Amino acid sequence: MAQEINYNKFFLAAYSQGAIVMFLISTYFVYTPIVLESLKITETEFALGITVFGITNIIINQIATRFLLPKIGTTNCLIIARLSYAFIPFLIFYIPKYEVYILLSIFWGAVVGIQAPSLFTQIAILESKTKKILNPIFKSCFSVGSIFGALLASFCFGLKVDPKLLFALIGVFIFLSSISMFFFGLPKKLDYVDKSPSFSLPSKTIFLYALVNMMIFASIGIILNWSSLWFINDLLGPIYLAGFVLLFFNIGEISANIMASRLIKIFNEKFVGPYFTIIGSVVLIFTIVSQNIYIILIGMIIFGFSCSNMQPIIFRQAIKYSKDSIPKTISHISSIGFSGLVFGPAIVGFSAERLGLTFNMYALCFIFILISILMTFLMNQNKVAGVIEKSQ
Repeated sequence: MAQEINYNKFFLAAYSQGAIVMFLISTYFVYTPIVLESLKITETEFALGITVFGITNIIINQIATRFLLPKIGTTNCLIIARLSYAFIPFLIFYIPKYEVYILLSIFWGAVVGIQAPSLFTQIAILESKTKKILNPIFKSCFSVGSIFGALLASFCFGLKVDPKLLFALIGVFIFLSSISMFFFGLPKKLDYVDKSPSFSLPSKTIFLYALVNMMIFASIGIILNWSSLWFINDLLGPIYLAGFVLLFFNIGEISANIMASRLIKIFNEKFVGPYFTIIGSVVLIFTIVSQNIYIILIGMIIFGFSCSNMQPIIFRQAIKYSKDSIPKTISHISSIGFSGLVFGPAIVGFSAERLGLTFNMYALCFIFILISILMTFLMNQNKVAGVIEKSQ
C-alpha cells in the first residue's frame, strides 16, 4: 500500500518561507526613519533603492522561471533565496553608504525574483493536488511575518536597540532556519519540471490580471514602506508605536485570509475581492479625515480585511483561464506585478517630499477603488469568473 503523502507539511514549509521574508522586510521598513538618517538621504533617494529592487526582480523572475526552477526545483530555489537575503538589512546599516544601499537593493531584488515564482508555483501545485483553496490562507503568511516584524521593530525602536545588532541576530536566525526546507520542503518528485522552457508573451486576459496586480504593488508600498514615517511625522504618534499602522493593517489581512475559503463559498470571488476592497477603501478615507490615531488604526484593520484577498483571487483567476503552464502563468502575473515597484516607489517618494505622506494615504484609497473597478470589469468578461466552480 502506497504511503499517504503529507501535503500539510509542504504547505507549512512554504508558509514559513513567506512569513520569514516578510518578517525581515517589515522590521526593516519600520526602521525607515533610521535608514534615512543613517544614509543621510531623502525620501526620493530611498525610493530609488526600491525602484532598482523592482527592476532586478522582474528580470531575475523571468530567468529563474524558465531556467533555474526547471533545473533545480522550487524548494532548492527557496533555500538559495533564504540564505541570500538573511543579512542584507544588516549590511545596509553596517556599511552606511548610499552606493552600497543601491547595490544591496539590486541584489535583494534578484533574490526575491528567485523566491516569488518558486513560492507561488508550490502553492498552485498543492492546490491542484489537494483540490483545496490554499492561496488566500497562504497569503496570510506575509501578514503574520509582517506583524511579528512590526512588533519587534517597534519594541526595539522604543528601547533604542542598535539596528546593527538587531539585524545581525535576525540574519543568523534566518540563515539557520533555512535547514527546515531540506526536511519539510516540497520534494522534487512532486515539483514542477519543464525540460524545455521557453519565453512566451501572456495572453490578453492574463496581461490584464497582471496589470491589476501591478497597480497593487505600485501602491501598497505606501503602507509597507512609509507608514512608520507617516505615523511619526504627520500623525505625531509616539516613536515606540511606529510599526502599529502596519501591524493593524496586517491583523485585518490575516483575519480575511483565514476566512477567505468560507467567504468565497458563501458569496463569490468578485464580492470577496473587488467589492470588499471598495468598502474598505471608503472607510479608510473617513478615518484618515479624522486625524485621530486610534480611529485610523481601526480603519487600517478594516482596510486590511477588505483588500487582503484581492491578490490571491488574481492568481486563482489567472491560473484558471491560462493556457500556459502554472509556473509561466505565475511568472507573468508576478513579474508584471512587481514592475509596479519600478515606478510606484519613485512616484510615492516624490509626492511624499512635495505633498506629504497624508496625501499618499488618501491616494492609496482612491487607487484601490480604481483597482476594484478594473477587477470587477475583468471578472465580468468571463462567464464563470468570480464564482467557485461546483466541482470544487
